[in-house]
Amino acid sequence: MVNNAGGGFRAPFQDVTAKGRGALVDENFTSVTHVVRHGVPLMNDGGSIVNVTTVEAFRAAPGFAVHAAMKAAVEQLTRSLALELSQRRIRVNCLAPDAIPTPGDAGLGATVPHDGGEDYEAYAAKVPLGFGTTDDCAAAIVFLASDMSRFITGTTLHVDGGSPAASGWTRRANGTFMF
Repeated sequence: MVNNAGGGFRAPFQDVTAKGRGALVDENFTSVTHVVRHGVPLMNDGGSIVNVTTVEAFRAAPGFAVHAAMKAAVEQLTRSLALELSQRRIRVNCLAPDAIPTPGDAGLGATVPHDGGEDYEAYAAKVPLGFGTTDDCAAAIVFLASDMSRFITGTTLHVDGGSPAASGWTRRANGTFMF
């Protein structure tokens, strides 16, 4: 079972209305709980659940506070379910992507204020491996869903090109890094 639903919008926390907050909670967390609650009884022992979260579940996300909090909640739910479902050998893991352009976030970059005209290419310089593709996520999901990961549960696989490892370092055109 793969839970790959989510979405968000940029807004300072104080500006997020109750309706907006409810939409973020429902789309990014409640939907995962519904799928798990209804899907687990249909699963065979030894199955696998992969919950897709985001790198923002592990770092600050100004302008996306509720979205990031719900993705962190998915990561914590994953850990708890890994224990609860272990007796049936159902493995539960997370995938935390970053720097994976998708059609759903195509216009999002334009809503985020940038210093000095920073754009997607400038962000790619902050990711050691540059941008990934949806195929990179799909391959990681196949691994987590397969028997190759039969002894992995309750963990998060970061498919992020090294963005958290860079932690503020930016790759120069010559390949060296600056802070």
